[in-house]
Amino acid sequence: MAKTKVVVVFPVYNGERTLSSSLQCIADQTFRDFEAIILDNKSTDDTLRVAEQFCKMDSRFSIVRTEQHVSALVNFARAVQLGATRGEYFCLRACDDHSSPDFLARLVGALDQDPQKLLAACSTKLVGPNGSRIKYPDKAVFDFTRAYASGHVPRNLTFPAEWIYGLYRASAKDMLMARWYELGNPWCFSSYVVSELVVLDLVAYVEGPTYDFTEGSGSEQRYGAKSFREKLDQRLKYTLGCYKLTRKLPKVSLMTRLKFFRMCWNDARRKTRYKLFWVL
Repeated sequence: MAKTKVVVVFPVYNGERTLSSSLQCIADQTFRDFEAIILDNKSTDDTLRVAEQFCKMDSRFSIVRTEQHVSALVNFARAVQLGATRGEYFCLRACDDHSSPDFLARLVGALDQDPQKLLAACSTKLVGPNGSRIKYPDKAVFDFTRAYASGHVPRNLTFPAEWIYGLYRASAKDMLMARWYELGNPWCFSSYVVSELVVLDLVAYVEGPTYDFTEGSGSEQRYGAKSFREKLDQRLKYTLGCYKLTRKLPKVSLMTRLKFFRMCWNDARRKTRYKLFWVL
């Protein structure tokens, strides 16, 4: 059976309030050759009813129900596996997020143009109660491997964590899954997982379209560390896990490796938002 060009997977749990709008955003994309799958994690509200009504209106949308409720990390991992199995390209979509109408078309074009890239991503529009703002990547994240080989390492690896919702080539699945559970919880795992793709220059960045991320999900309150020990543990896991990527990079001087470690430590602080001491 031939794969669909693009598969969009919605891993959702109790998303009745926002799901229909997010589904409609995909239905309205200028790129039309896609399959959309709503992966319901045993929702206890009217999510399933909303999904069924939408599927009746648009045959490109279908529903897959999990047999039992699982954690958010597991459900999103299932979404990756499902998308990679069914599509040449796939992306994940949170049930309260949106994107510009050209999101799929522009990102598909980027992967079509460069077979070496595993992820196509764009800027993030953060949407909150007081308006919106755009998050752009720092220029230092592009061509990272060449810069690293010449001894240049930025203080931070600055890119939107929402790149986790970009468009992947199906072959990216194994790389994603290799890092998926290393932090142990959903807080900050998006940046952690995507960091390997950034460091190895496997991301095609597309200017113009936006991924529109709705702020205020409360994930930090649910999954963030509370005690000093927990915060230190998560900071170290993030730092050391990212530092291991040096094994896949060119051999460099000790000074460059120390700069890379500093970058990983700084990223762990910025992404987790944990300050262990006044300046650390």
